[in-house]
Amino acid sequence: MSSHARHDAAVPAVHARRVALLAAGLLAALTLLLGSALAGPADTAHAAVPMAKPDKPGKPGGGSGGGGGGGTTELEYAALGDSFAAGVGAGSYIERTCYTSSKSYPKLLDGDADKALVAFPACSGTDTVDVLDRQIAAIPTTAKLVTVTVGGNDVGFADVMQNCFVLVSSSCSSKIAAGAAIADSPEFTASIVAVVDGIQERAPGAKVIVAGYPLLFWENSSGVNPKYVWADEVNDETVELNDVVEAAATSAGAVFVDVEDDFAGHGIGSSSPWINDWKWLTTTTVNAFHPNATGHAAYATAIRAVPLS
Repeated sequence: MSSHARHDAAVPAVHARRVALLAAGLLAALTLLLGSALAGPADTAHAAVPMAKPDKPGKPGGGSGGGGGGGTTELEYAALGDSFAAGVGAGSYIERTCYTSSKSYPKLLDGDADKALVAFPACSGTDTVDVLDRQIAAIPTTAKLVTVTVGGNDVGFADVMQNCFVLVSSSCSSKIAAGAAIADSPEFTASIVAVVDGIQERAPGAKVIVAGYPLLFWENSSGVNPKYVWADEVNDETVELNDVVEAAATSAGAVFVDVEDDFAGHGIGSSSPWINDWKWLTTTTVNAFHPNATGHAAYATAIRAVPLS
């Protein structure tokens, strides 16, 4: 065989290997995407999140300690939940098991003078079962503030994103419908109530704040870009999900923080998005469909508006 013939025969094989590698890379990215159920919930026991931070100056009128007799009025704070609570999308990751971020809303709240983040078990891929089984146990019994964002993975958020916006398939509509049915079920409501009840039982003196989800897409983007043909329907179902979570959480004694208005005009497809879009062939596909650092700052601002006393 001539050298040209050998070269020609090798080209398809090289091409096939490249396609296989690309496919493997995309599959790996999709298993990370949104804490996908393909990979299952990450093991929070292996996500070591540093809690240490610089000492804050004591507030005047506080108890003992602190230079100048100021003392401290910091509240022990624990942050639970899924990828939206962990900080996926914000970058600056502390670790890459749960993808907790130093720019997540819990870490931003930790920077406040009146809060000290002492437990941060929030993790990508988490659903209400994981919060109940593992995360609540990480809360100090003396905690005075607990935040949680959870529920999206219970209703198949990753499946919807993958089938409606990543590898668009004929299953998109059925995935949305399946998620809506779960959100409307009494079992889902009971799971949210159980999360709040579990937190209150673990830390009886804590104020429990349940933060909802932003609308991922710019309003009416379905009619602007064919890439987002399912965007309005997904937004509508997000509103329904938030309504169910709010009703369940408040009935159990928690405060619900609705961030829909805070993110209005900043969804995917807007001129100033606070949500990361999906982009092919990047090393940051895990960020897709999650708030960026500005979005997490908006979360923190909304939570700060809740009186803690």
